[in-house]
Amino acid sequence: MQLDSVHDIQKVYRELLQCMARPGKIADTRETAAKADLIRECHPATFLVAQTLLDAEVTFHVLGDRAENIRRKIADYTFAAHAPAEEADYIIAPLCTSEPELLEAMQACKAGTLENPHDSALWIIESGALGEPAGRKLSGPGIKDEADAPIALSDAFVSTRNRKTQEFPAGIDLIFTDSDGGISCIPRTTAISAKEGSAWVM
Repeated sequence: MQLDSVHDIQKVYRELLQCMARPGKIADTRETAAKADLIRECHPATFLVAQTLLDAEVTFHVLGDRAENIRRKIADYTFAAHAPAEEADYIIAPLCTSEPELLEAMQACKAGTLENPHDSALWIIESGALGEPAGRKLSGPGIKDEADAPIALSDAFVSTRNRKTQEFPAGIDLIFTDSDGGISCIPRTTAISAKEGSAWVM
């Protein structure tokens, strides 16, 4: 069965909207991913998200050692143009991306301005299994009291991300994907903090 470029992509888009509205929620896209023409170098969910969000009107940047193959495939399917990380509308960080490279790109990426907060980078970050104990909690709009972070995040990552979101409404939004078709989001409006008693060594 082939991926329906209208019905299936709309389904993924609805899942993304739900995840953005409810930070920490994990959506399952395995059924849709099974129909897709996938890229071996990245998660099926990553490619589905790229197909859903990117088009000829936007730019993207791929980090990591396998960037060329992923870049070519995404450009072929979406017609989006590749751009430097500091200019890109979307930044994709495959699982092989080193944390130093990711953090450097995050420091340099667009975060919008108070006048144009939409002129910012949306990140698609591949991770290990979503839903594992993370030692972080999320709070903010769309969350009653607090929610568990969907993935473990290092102190350096959280610090860098928080600096990019400190002048709301400017900031960056994050989408995480895993190899099992999981998708979860942490928008710029969400606060990330350590759970009480958590010890971090990263």
